[in-house]
Formats: sequence, C-alpha cells, structure tokens
Amino acid sequence: MVPAAIAPLSPGSPHRGAISDIETAGGKETNPALASQIADADFKAALRSALLLSGALSASGRYVLSAEIEDITQPLFGVDMRVGLTVRYRLQDRAGKTRWERRIVTRHTARLGEAFLGSERLRYANEGAARENIAAFLRALGAGARAGGVAGVS
Repeated sequence: MVPAAIAPLSPGSPHRGAISDIETAGGKETNPALASQIADADFKAALRSALLLSGALSASGRYVLSAEIEDITQPLFGVDMRVGLTVRYRLQDRAGKTRWERRIVTRHTARLGEAFLGSERLRYANEGAARENIAAFLRALGAGARAGGVAGVS
C-alpha cells in the first residue's frame, strides 16, 4: 500500500519531523469468506512507511496524525474491480487542537489482466486505492506547507 515514489519534504518544511504518532480507525479485517477489506493495522503500517520516507515522522514531532477510513466502495462482482476510498486525515497538536484536516477520495481499478480471480482483483483495487490515497495525502501535506504551514483546516 506504500506509494512507489515518495518525495521527501524539504528541509525547511514545517511538516518535516512534525508527526510523532499515527492513529487509524474505520478499517476492517478481511474475512476470507467475504470481500477483501483494508485493515487498520495494514493502513497504519503503510502510512508509517510513507511518512518515514517523506521525513514527516519523528519521535519528537509535535502532531498526532489521525487517519479515519470513512468509506470504501467496492463492486460485488465484475471483470474490472473499481474501489473508491475516502479517508479523513487530521493533524492535532498535543492539546488535541486540530491544526490541519483534509478528506481525500481516491479510486483505483484492477483489470482482468492483473489477476484472473475476482477476489484477487478486488484486493489489488483496495491496495491501489489505499496507495493512491496515501500519495494524495502526502501531496496535500506538502501543498499545505508551501501555502503557509499547518494552520489550514478544510
């Protein structure tokens, strides 16, 4: 689920080393008898890896990142599996005040050529939507830094 290419934050970015911890919610464990899902632990691990690579994660950071999976749209069946993922990201200071907030919606389609089994295509689509969501979050975080720091809430 970790994006393939992650640009490091610039040394002067207010987000460099700013995040000390990650909290995730809203994910679901996959039941082998049912449709593939995105588990909180897996999403958190992917976020942690991406934040480490970007330079945003540090034990001495002043913000906690909260990432809540609000919605996952999945097809019941199909040749191409298109998954939509909505995640609300929040940076909160140690007093619990929200300093930055964004809702990010991404979609990813896994095609028949990627996997013959529908369950496998659905898993690929889930992972792709999560990967693209994390990449969009990192871009938004970087754009917020260029626009004047972490105070923006939208």
